[in-house]
Amino acid sequence: MTKIETISERPSMMVNETIRSPRYHQVYSILRGWIFDGTYQPGAKLPPESDLCEEFGVSRITSRKAIDLLVQENLIVRVQGKGTYVVDDLGDAPNIGDMEQLIRKTEKLSKKSKVERIEIKQVAGDEEICRDLQIPKGSAVTEVSFVRFMDGKPTGYRVSYLPADRGLEITAKDLRSHQMFKILEGKGVHLSGAHQLLGACLADAHKAALLNTTVGAPLVRIRLVTFDEDAKPVERSTAYYLAERYEHHVYLKRGTGKEEESDGDLKVGAF
Repeated sequence: MTKIETISERPSMMVNETIRSPRYHQVYSILRGWIFDGTYQPGAKLPPESDLCEEFGVSRITSRKAIDLLVQENLIVRVQGKGTYVVDDLGDAPNIGDMEQLIRKTEKLSKKSKVERIEIKQVAGDEEICRDLQIPKGSAVTEVSFVRFMDGKPTGYRVSYLPADRGLEITAKDLRSHQMFKILEGKGVHLSGAHQLLGACLADAHKAALLNTTVGAPLVRIRLVTFDEDAKPVERSTAYYLAERYEHHVYLKRGTGKEEESDGDLKVGAF
């Protein structure tokens, strides 16, 4: 039977003040690691927040924000009056990727390609957009869209939404110079992570016209919800790639408990 360590049995895990990552995100990363390495197995109860605060040397607000991120990922559940538990089935839990690598590669992509057909406008967010941005339905959002060209040909269409009340002014000049991660950080938004969902769809008339393809052509769809250092959504984007221009490369390594992967940009790149 696998022995589950208690907090008192582990060496001190005080957060590292020299690391740029926010304190709550360091706590979140460590707890997530403990869940996936079996320290806290499916169904196991996590220590009380007071114990976590003492172990990591952080405030209750910090530990609660770390726990909130794990709840959002469906890795743990809060049970009223009983505590916090690891979910029984971790099969649907997302893999951890390297956001810094994604930022570097998308910035490189922006330098060797160009964006055209830029549109920036304010609209009322629909139910799905507002849910992802955690704002009331119908709230004002800034819609930013463009088509990326490589070698003179359209390769992908991207549309993103930002809460209008954040006051982030995105310009066409910004989009022609940098990818969105860098634009947001340049405007004072400190990014902590993002949820990325990959799927597929068929081109409708609008996307087919933008991408110079036929209606019904297969597209790779990538959705991102990006969070700031307070774990609040700052952008919700969807990118559509021509399937023949997109490839997702993953290297799977046994024995580490994690996968090493590219950001899916062998031919085109995320943007």
